[in-house]
Amino acid sequence: MKHLKIIFSIAFLTLISFKMEAQHNHGSHDHNTNTKSKKSEPVNSATDFIMVYGNCGMCKSRIDGSLGNVKGIHSADWNVETKVLLVKYDKEIITMDDIKKRVAKVGHDTDLFRADQKVYDELPGCCQYERPSK
Repeated sequence: MKHLKIIFSIAFLTLISFKMEAQHNHGSHDHNTNTKSKKSEPVNSATDFIMVYGNCGMCKSRIDGSLGNVKGIHSADWNVETKVLLVKYDKEIITMDDIKKRVAKVGHDTDLFRADQKVYDELPGCCQYERPSK
């Protein structure tokens, strides 16, 4: 059942992304003007979804913040409702395992890395989620 929820969450996020892009390209303005500077993504850019355990807005701040100033990470956005972290990164600079380790280091379990029990115990009460079994 949990896996089904994760799959539906990822599918929903992907659908929303496509819908937002379609709305952005509605034709009411020119996207090809030479006065705009286009920010191109690096050749090695990747986008991934990671299941991260947490409960609230404080968890979101902690999870997003753990990746905020990390070399190779372009953006990170954890969704409180779906428990899915959307991360854009340069795969030549940082690996997915390194990203998951950083999140676990601040007290939040991922699919591969479990937060240290002492760090988890120090989280505020509202942030202490039901931990997955080992």
